[in-house]
Amino acid sequence: MPGTRHHAKVEVDEVSRTEGADMLHNAARRRLNISGEEFLDRWDRGYYDDTDDPAVADVAMLIPFAR
Repeated sequence: MPGTRHHAKVEVDEVSRTEGADMLHNAARRRLNISGEEFLDRWDRGYYDDTDDPAVADVAMLIPFAR
């Protein structure tokens, strides 16, 4: 609507690479029952290229936080 303004309070928490790697590791353990290191190795080798598994997507979205 014209003239309508939305004011949202946005908070941003920055995480270190170590914290990001921990987040990825925990997600990989919880969603895929593998370590974060194993997930990254499989990802880099193309193991997940032909999958549409939502669990893989959930973990993959954390890669930028870990690298």
